[in-house]
Amino acid sequence: MKNFSTNLLFFIICSLFTQKLFSQNSPFSGFGLGILAPQGNIAQQSMGSVGVSTSNSFWVNTLNPALLVRNGSVIFDAGYNFKLQQLRSERAEQGFTTGNFNYAILALPITKKWTSAIGLQPYSYLEYLTETSAKVENSDFFAYYTFKGEGGLNNLFWANGFTPIKHLNVGVKMSYLFGNLTRESVTELIASGQNSRIAFLQRDNFNQVVWAFGVVYRYPLEKDRKFLNFGLTYDLSAQMKTKRFEAFEKRDFFGNNLIAPSFVDTLTIIKGKTAFPSRLRIGASYEKLNHYTLHAEIISQNWSTFKKFDVPDNQLTNRLTIAIGGEWTPEFSSNKFWNRSTYRIGFNHTPQIFQIEGKTLAETNLSMGVSLAFSGGQGKLTYLHLGIIAGQRGNLAHNGLQERFVETRLGISLSDVLWFYRPKID
Repeated sequence: MKNFSTNLLFFIICSLFTQKLFSQNSPFSGFGLGILAPQGNIAQQSMGSVGVSTSNSFWVNTLNPALLVRNGSVIFDAGYNFKLQQLRSERAEQGFTTGNFNYAILALPITKKWTSAIGLQPYSYLEYLTETSAKVENSDFFAYYTFKGEGGLNNLFWANGFTPIKHLNVGVKMSYLFGNLTRESVTELIASGQNSRIAFLQRDNFNQVVWAFGVVYRYPLEKDRKFLNFGLTYDLSAQMKTKRFEAFEKRDFFGNNLIAPSFVDTLTIIKGKTAFPSRLRIGASYEKLNHYTLHAEIISQNWSTFKKFDVPDNQLTNRLTIAIGGEWTPEFSSNKFWNRSTYRIGFNHTPQIFQIEGKTLAETNLSMGVSLAFSGGQGKLTYLHLGIIAGQRGNLAHNGLQERFVETRLGISLSDVLWFYRPKID
């Protein structure tokens, strides 16, 4: 079992350095800061991305820092995504695959009433590529147009959870958001076998510290067995530091290979701010300890207030997400492998994430998963998390474009209550 945990941990750590492995194309990522990456760990993502009101001691809750205090041992969590994607319009259909790092987190109990955690998790991603062509009027030229976007934001965070009084937990999370988003428009003119490509490049670099606060109240219905939980988190709004680089490039090709641009005209390098909206998450759950939990949550984030260099993105709207989910462990202390494993299912729906040409665009997904429990000896426990999420953005009849995806997720939680204990010889 020790070799199994070590090899799997090595595999996931190597994945941290390969954030994008395959091609991807998501036109809906072209707005704002891009498509928001899934929040929480894979156990939470497998039940609708819920978990603001309750957690357990076997993996790290990243949705609400107040729940970190339930981790009484040192825990390392890591996860990875593999995604199958299908884009459909009224005239065409395309499929893509991609693999992405999901998160890496280390939680450390400081005292019985204080647990701290550090971690890295993607916040958003930008990845689209569209092409079109047309004949240039009153000339022999034929023009090809390419619009491309790539990049994303990452979240490096430090979170702390405390228990000031019995049944009440509070927490604070400091996140450092950083990354860049690059958009470019390329025009290629072809006539008599000759071609020239001119690209307009715009790259925005972001960095900012963002604060979030959380609170959880755990009301006991039956002593040490059944609980009714209420949780809330609030992410403060911020003005992210933004640096923009704009330039024209003339690009020469040898065959299909791009040679270094033969001409670069830097138009501007400016510094400004990006207005980042606050986020409120409220949830409740019914828990039978180590047996089953039922969750319900509402998440609100008003992206209509988003501005970059004081310019709003009119396609962005207030997002109100409804999420429900549940998990079930047949028999936590069983010697039978499948009985002590945990099974999950969830649903997540956002009726309005964009508004394009007056038509709203929704996102819906269903999820399920399992956490497989492996004992590593005295004081050690390993969970292997497997999850699958099937979802859809947009509607072909309503929006003229539809994105469907199936994501499989792999994660691991390694816990050891003896990591910081030194053996003594009497």
